[in-house]
Amino acid sequence: MSIDIETVQEAICIPNFKRTDLLEIALTHPSRIYENYNNRQQQDKQERDYRRLAILGDAILGTTIIDYLYQKYPDFNQQKITDVKSQLVSRKTCYKFAKKLNLKDLCVLGGSERLQEENKQIELLAEMFEALFGAIYLHYDRKFSLASDWLIKHFIKDAVDEFLKSNQILEELPVDYSETISSMNVDESSKLLWQMKEEADALVAQDDQLQTLLSWIHKKSSLVDTSYKHTQVRAFYLALIRIFGLGFVRNCDPTVNSNSKVRNFFDSFNRVNALGLELSFKFNSKFDPANVLASILIVDIEPELKQALQQLKIELPNPKTEQVRFEEWRQEYGQNWLDRIKQLIGYDLVLSEHQKELLKEYYEKNLLIIHCLNESKLAPEVKQDIEETLFLPTQSDNI
Repeated sequence: MSIDIETVQEAICIPNFKRTDLLEIALTHPSRIYENYNNRQQQDKQERDYRRLAILGDAILGTTIIDYLYQKYPDFNQQKITDVKSQLVSRKTCYKFAKKLNLKDLCVLGGSERLQEENKQIELLAEMFEALFGAIYLHYDRKFSLASDWLIKHFIKDAVDEFLKSNQILEELPVDYSETISSMNVDESSKLLWQMKEEADALVAQDDQLQTLLSWIHKKSSLVDTSYKHTQVRAFYLALIRIFGLGFVRNCDPTVNSNSKVRNFFDSFNRVNALGLELSFKFNSKFDPANVLASILIVDIEPELKQALQQLKIELPNPKTEQVRFEEWRQEYGQNWLDRIKQLIGYDLVLSEHQKELLKEYYEKNLLIIHCLNESKLAPEVKQDIEETLFLPTQSDNI
């Protein structure tokens, strides 16, 4: 099986592609390259060429998005441009671009990947889209304007419009949904809330690793002896993993370059004040890790983790005012603390970027449901029935 160049050219709307060899490289996955016992040196070169195209495409993709936002939206500040760019270069969005091209039908995969369900090939197809765009950039003789015009016309413009529209809706959801829910009768609001829950569950229903995580959260919360509801405790543990645990891994690693985001994360230790467990599930799309940290330090749900973080808080140099000393501390002690926190949390803190995006969206949708429950006219027992089903795995084997 080989690449159907004519079909590919038609799909990408570039007839008479100058270098069809680049299309062959971009659309032949390494799982196929190593499937046969050919010249290993040649196979390694072919994989290297594929990876090079992917990293080139990824870089030009990011530059195109920033250039487009800079020109199209003069009112956007640095943070807004960065936020939109981060969304559009994500594996989730690149996968959508690949799906729009029906890339799986155009590429060549090895037997190990060919029979996989597409929802398990998101990262693979996202990377292949980047490799294809790298090939298109070279087709245009490295002329940025031509390659970016192609990308904007077929993908970026619509993706930016969709993101800005959905982001605006998300920002308005608490008000709009409050008004909608409060104006509904009991049957209507109950039906809407159950529908919202089904949509939230569907985000992570097919991901075995995320289902295992939710099962771990369910078991952990069921062992907690507290006056708080189990739904609140489950929300806390999800926040602990998603916002604090993964953030600690990302920012404590001494092999990762220090920057303002790293310092902002550790500055949470200096900003902890009297916050309760409720903040772990407060509706806020821009969640602050200091809230989760405060919950750990104030509520005795994880006493050993609490003790360790109290010790860390004492020894941690101020990331804002002692930047040099902080970075020296991170280089010398960061890995030890990273290993210690991982052990104390007791869960494998390794998720793909796509899984992190899914978990974030799942988390926020559940918080929105809680917000709407509080605004609805449902009877307390009905509210409780819905609330008790939140933050639970849907796969029965994981419960």
